[in-house]
This record gives sequence, structure tokens and C-alpha cells, in this order.
Amino acid sequence: MVYLYKIRKRGFFMMTRKKISKILSIFVVLLMVLPAVISADEENSTITHNDDSQPSDELKGGLLYNGTINPEGYVNIKSDSGNDYKIQGNTPVGVLESLHKSGAVSNYVLGDELMDKKGILLIDEIDSLKSGNESGWFVKVNGQRLEDVVLSDVMGLNRFALKEGDVVLYVLGNPEGLISESVAYLTVTIGKTEEPLPDTTEIKAEGESAQNTKNLSQESTLPDEIEIKEDESDNISRSNFSSDNGNEETDNVDRISSGGQEVIYKENISLPSGTINISTTGGEYDINTATPLGILQKLLDDDMISDLSISDKSMQKGGILFLEGINGYHFSGDKTWFVVVNGVVLKDYLDPEIDGLNLFKVSSGDEIGYYFGEPSKPVDEAVASLLITIE
Repeated sequence: MVYLYKIRKRGFFMMTRKKISKILSIFVVLLMVLPAVISADEENSTITHNDDSQPSDELKGGLLYNGTINPEGYVNIKSDSGNDYKIQGNTPVGVLESLHKSGAVSNYVLGDELMDKKGILLIDEIDSLKSGNESGWFVKVNGQRLEDVVLSDVMGLNRFALKEGDVVLYVLGNPEGLISESVAYLTVTIGKTEEPLPDTTEIKAEGESAQNTKNLSQESTLPDEIEIKEDESDNISRSNFSSDNGNEETDNVDRISSGGQEVIYKENISLPSGTINISTTGGEYDINTATPLGILQKLLDDDMISDLSISDKSMQKGGILFLEGINGYHFSGDKTWFVVVNGVVLKDYLDPEIDGLNLFKVSSGDEIGYYFGEPSKPVDEAVASLLITIE
């Protein structure tokens, strides 16, 4: 009996030892596997967080708009505080409302915190891009920044009267920095106003009667030392297009060159066919070669021009590509590349499906001019040009 008891006792201890060994083995395995699982979970969590934090395409900056707007006589706007105001349409703020109505910008937000003190509205946001992080929205007209807070009486964004031909640049960035380094920008050429406007601006807050309308009457012109230049003509000059007379054509080029305009290239070419691959800031696209941009890409491929810069930031909105630079002449805010076909400026932003530079089809006999300057002024005032005649 004693012997059997000892055997059973020994067997019990052996079984217990085996169970303990198994438990310890499982515990060791868990210690080895668990950190890896936790690390993987943390890694997946981090990746997911980063993906969620990526900005959407709608919040991308860069060039948001480049085109011409015909301001309305008066527009009604609402500030972020909920107050309604009636202002002249030919002001930087009034033009923003016209851009919004046309669908060129998805939204804009105005602050009226300085209305009581200075009688001005401030731009806080355009196309969901907000001021902040050392960048704010500011406005330039014909290359001169409007000091809207300092000189609110004459430069307030809801007061300054724009004239036909003015080039307005809305910039989100550092006012002391370069436009190319800004977060986002829009350039607008002022077309014909809807009706003659007075020299005063009236702003009316919601709930005020006509008798209580606040009159911010000031003539919206700048002091002489920083006066913004008024455009003298809204007609497109065709004096630098080629003519049937070869001598006249040569004399014309000499006249333009002597006037300070660089003629980058001038030639008659055959009507191109097929498609061509074009590189942009956001990728490559195959476009019709018989388009203004297709022709430029062909000239680049044939070493007729040395540099071509194309932006695709407007592809999602309007399906168009934007011409930013040729041979060192790049978009600078007050000067831009525009295209004239047979004496008519292509308004690619206003009519993208018709006038898009990657969509507009040229034909035999067309005269195409690429100009770097202000679209509202005569083409012979442009800084540089490239002239093509399609045979």
C-alpha cells in the first residue's frame, strides 16, 4: 500500500510539473507574440490616421482662377457674423461675389469685425482656404497691394472702385513673399461694368432702415504716389499678326522688337494632327496636337522653345490645363500668358469647354498669338510673344 501510494504521489507531481511547464510555455509564447501584435496595431492605427489627415483635392491651393469678370452694379453679401451688406460690384469684395455666382469659386467668407471702427470687410476664406498659419488673404491691383486696414478709407476691399482693365490678384500667403511661394491665388481682369457707378460706396447692415444706411463715401482712388494705373483700352490690337505681305510682316516684327517686346518665335507651320503627350505640374496628359497647348508642346519637342510650364490644377474644376510659362516668362500675378486666335482672346476660364487651351481646335489659316502681359491691354504692350500661322 505504501509503495502504491508513493507511485501515485510521484505520478501526481510529474503530471503537475508537466502542466506547469505547458502553462509556462504558453506564457513565454504570449510574451513573444503580444508585443508584435501591439506594434502592428499601433502601426496600422498610425497609417490610418495619416491617411485621414491628408487634404482633399478640394483643399489644394495654387492657381484657383484666371479670367475676366464683368462686375455687377451692386451685390448683396453676408458676413461671417450673419450681417447683410449691399456694396458696389466693382470692388474686390464685389468681384468675389461675382466669382461665386459664376461658380469660379466654391465659397468665400468675409469678416466684419472692423466694420464699426473702419467700415471695411476682410477676406477670411476663399474656396475653403482660410487665413492662418502666418498666411493671410490680401489683394493687389495692377501689382500694387491694397493696404485695406491702414488706408481703409481709400483701399478698403469693399470700398476701392475697380475700373475696366484693372488686374486684381487675390493671394493667400505672406505679403512680403513671392507669389510663386503663396498657398493660393486668383487673378481677375475687370471687364465692363453693368452700369455707371457713383464714386461712393454704401454698406447696409441687416435690420437697418434706408435712413440709417451707413454711408462710407470716399472717392476710391489711391494717393498720387501709389496710384493704380487705369487701363486705356480694352481692345485687342492685331497689329503684330502676320499679313499676306512678307515685307510688312518683317517690318512688324522689327517694330515690336524695338518697342521692347521679345518675339520668342514666329513661323508658319502645317496644321498638326493626332495627339501629343504633355507634361504638367501634376502629371502627363495626351491632348489634341491641333490646340494652342498641343502646338506649344510640339515646338518644345522640336527644340523651337526651351521651356514650357503647364499647370493641371484646373483640370478637376474645368477640365482645362493652364499655361504658366514659356522660356522663362512665368505667371507673376499682374502678368500672365494669354492666347489670341484671329484677333479674339480665348477666355479659357469663362468658357472652358470652348476656349480651353487644351481643347480649342485650330484650323488652317488661323493666326495664333501667345502673349505674356495683361489680357485687357493691346497685345503690342505685352512683354513677350510667340506667333504662329497655321497653313
